[in-house]
Amino acid sequence: MAEHRRPTIPFSDAPRGTCRWCGETILYEDGPRRGKTDRRRRWHPRCLATYNMSDPREARRRVRRRDRGRCAMCNLDTNALRRRVRGRGATRRLRELGFLPRRSLWEVDHIVPLVDGGGHDLSNLQTLCMPCHRLKTAQEAGERRNRRSAREEHTLLERADEVLERSKNLLEHLRD
Repeated sequence: MAEHRRPTIPFSDAPRGTCRWCGETILYEDGPRRGKTDRRRRWHPRCLATYNMSDPREARRRVRRRDRGRCAMCNLDTNALRRRVRGRGATRRLRELGFLPRRSLWEVDHIVPLVDGGGHDLSNLQTLCMPCHRLKTAQEAGERRNRRSAREEHTLLERADEVLERSKNLLEHLRD
């Protein structure tokens, strides 16, 4: 299993009644104790939701609940495919269709890749079947490679222009 990538809890040793995430006092919101410290709690509800969303497993659960295993590109229902391809030879049939025989036939994809400034929020996540995810990743890598080579070409041209300008200046200086 992949390493746990949750952030550290800043106030992990905070006493009861103090939020472990933001360090603020947790108060009763209503009832006869309204405004007093709630010593039964250790998290504000909003802080707990933020912390839980930092867990990749929780993000995957939310995407699964929202999309139900349907690919955003080709609209393939991966759950139905899993039910249809069962029994002897299932691995071979899945490989022929472009899938790796895993527990799940879909993957979570970032619509705007993290490299390009995308985030882990639910609005930037989508369900893709394995073949579509591979295709999209390859396309994004090609686009990044083209952008990088265009930038490198541009910097080389700028450097050539600078060298040419220096040469002209040097020649003018030598003529004087």
